[in-house]
Amino acid sequence: MKYSIVIPTYNNCEKYLKPCIDSIIKYTHLNDIELIISANGCVDNTKAYLDYLVTAVPHIKVLWSDKPLGYAGANNVAIKQTSCDKIVLLNNDTVLLEQEKNFWLNLLETPFLQDPNVGIVGPVCQHSPEAGHDFCVFFCVMIHKKVFDKIGLLNEEYGVGTGEDTEFCIEAMRAGFKMVETGPKQILDEFSYTGWFPIYHAGEGTVHNTDLVQDFNSVFRKNCRKLARKYNPQYYKWSLMNNFERYMTIKGEEVAPREKARYLWASEAILGNTVLEIGCSNGYGSQFFGDTIDYLGLDYDANIIEVAQEEGWGSNKRFVHADINTFALQQYDTIVAMEVIEHLDNGLEIAQRLKKHCKRLLITVPYMETPGFWGEHHKLHMLNESHLPEFSYLFMGEQGEIADKPHQGMNLMLCEYNG
Repeated sequence: MKYSIVIPTYNNCEKYLKPCIDSIIKYTHLNDIELIISANGCVDNTKAYLDYLVTAVPHIKVLWSDKPLGYAGANNVAIKQTSCDKIVLLNNDTVLLEQEKNFWLNLLETPFLQDPNVGIVGPVCQHSPEAGHDFCVFFCVMIHKKVFDKIGLLNEEYGVGTGEDTEFCIEAMRAGFKMVETGPKQILDEFSYTGWFPIYHAGEGTVHNTDLVQDFNSVFRKNCRKLARKYNPQYYKWSLMNNFERYMTIKGEEVAPREKARYLWASEAILGNTVLEIGCSNGYGSQFFGDTIDYLGLDYDANIIEVAQEEGWGSNKRFVHADINTFALQQYDTIVAMEVIEHLDNGLEIAQRLKKHCKRLLITVPYMETPGFWGEHHKLHMLNESHLPEFSYLFMGEQGEIADKPHQGMNLMLCEYNG
């Protein structure tokens, strides 16, 4: 045998798996391959079909899991059982098109024969803007066993699937292996393409079945963020800042001087043990409040709240997607709002409302900002002491220097209210 073909399958026996297997039988010399089917979480007629296959097809292994393992997990248990150097990962929603037997395998194998440094070959390679790298799409791909031996299996942290192929290709290329696309393709639209490799791919036939995978769009979004954070941190931050609507920094990075200074000011001014922060971004500011504070962060952007929850700022830190205009405020010892109210048409009214729900209110706003100076997201401008009566004031510059009176270079006003 020359090739190990791994097919993960999660239900869809009639719709996908049977046509896929039929096409392999029709267009492949079966004595050249071992076929390993990793069935996971199947509750349809998959088991009966596989019981039949093992009596009809030579060199076939069936691996069964009662629970869904995710794309990477289902592939990994099968990869461990392979015995050939050339390992093909093939989605069950693929069908080989009319061709001479083994033509598709010969196309995949040729680059390996031409260059010993080739590690991954597939009919479709594309660019991941999130990761900032090219990768082969693993609906059909041939990988040399030496790649797995050197960098390990697929990363199962991506769960249901999407992103693990990108990461694997990046790590393989970093380890010195080459990635090759079998031939030219023509992009038809955002979701489809055509080429001369003889295969049809339904495209995410399992994950877009809501009976099998719930809210795949959320899974896809989170996995794209995972890739960006790991391989393209500048893109990751830029994609979450919404054209400088908010500042954010990745956990472990140094916080910019002014943003750090304003949170140090707030941490020293906190009264009591319960803190509510309005406009918390990805939660980076919560790290300045210590582990004894009962912290709740709000932001109107569901995406940034997901990121805050993923960062792991501490068990005493909670983050909630909410609009301050409709959020049911409780009573808090301290409420913090760092450069928030200028983003709201009714920001000054919100500030007055917040006073009623805390013992201490800490607000920062741009001081005497002219329209457009700090971008399109600001709705209120030229804010000064007169707009926030009953507060005490300090003033801050770009490098975090603080003064009790405004002077040139002081463009942030620090406001404290005690109820």
